[in-house]
Amino acid sequence: MSEVSAELLTQFVVKQAQVWQGVALHLSEQNNTLVEIPTPASTAVPIGDLTGLTVDPVLHLHARFAEQSDAPCLFIVGEQPSERAATQKALLEALMGSAPAEIDDAALHATQEFGTHLMQGLAIAFGNLSGKIFTPQQVEAKYEPVAFPPNFLTVDEVIATRFTVQIPNREPFTLTWLLTEELGRALLGMQPAETDPLASLMTTAEPTQAPATPAPMGYNPFAEVEEQPERNIDLLLDIPLEVSVELGRVTMLVRELLEVGTGSIVELQKAAGEPVEVLVNGRLIARGEVVVVEDNFAVRITEIVSPVERVQRLGA
Repeated sequence: MSEVSAELLTQFVVKQAQVWQGVALHLSEQNNTLVEIPTPASTAVPIGDLTGLTVDPVLHLHARFAEQSDAPCLFIVGEQPSERAATQKALLEALMGSAPAEIDDAALHATQEFGTHLMQGLAIAFGNLSGKIFTPQQVEAKYEPVAFPPNFLTVDEVIATRFTVQIPNREPFTLTWLLTEELGRALLGMQPAETDPLASLMTTAEPTQAPATPAPMGYNPFAEVEEQPERNIDLLLDIPLEVSVELGRVTMLVRELLEVGTGSIVELQKAAGEPVEVLVNGRLIARGEVVVVEDNFAVRITEIVSPVERVQRLGA
């Protein structure tokens, strides 16, 4: 039996802002809406304090990474009984538009899909930190008393991260992510905890070696283009993308639209000379100015939109 080490917990707390900013960005892109996750709190919680979750049905996610298949984790929707019903309702309204009277298959499917995106975001964020690859292997939504996986039953404490998901025009909801120290160390790229206190006395000291070259970091969605390492994208080069240029927009009443005829002038809500917007698959990626090339219209790119601004525009 073991407790969560102070060293790990400190590192976990220090990295919270970077990790959850990356998770929020991934959820925003996957759900085509602005998702914000304020920096959460992480604490060590005795397993005995969580036994209340094993009594009544609780909406929760059972998940694991392929690289740490023996260290599954849990996401609890409404850790405290007093907040459980409201949290479940807020989550399902955000995912489905309205919460069903009872947790049915549709609610479980929506929760599982959200959990998959959540694990993907965590995999990317922690991959950036550790330089390793993490792959969500299994995400299963359940509405029943929580059955702790075997790795939870061999420790005295687990790490509990309580994070709040905020979506425009929706009630925010708070989930609790429970994981063991084993998984936490793997995600942060730390050495496994030493279980045998005499193990260090039995190991033979190895000759000093030159420090290894740091492994290249994974994709950082907040980094500028020149900061990103080279990646093998050959498999993606032949995927077609729809590129469109938006000159401007205007809002019209039905009455006004019916009056439009040949020769009518529709005034756009954009001043002459303003940059036009370049969209790829409907997503803003650049701005530019209209030019003529051999009797064809073209766009000269003048600005590339940053990843952060792209996410902000998703909620507009």
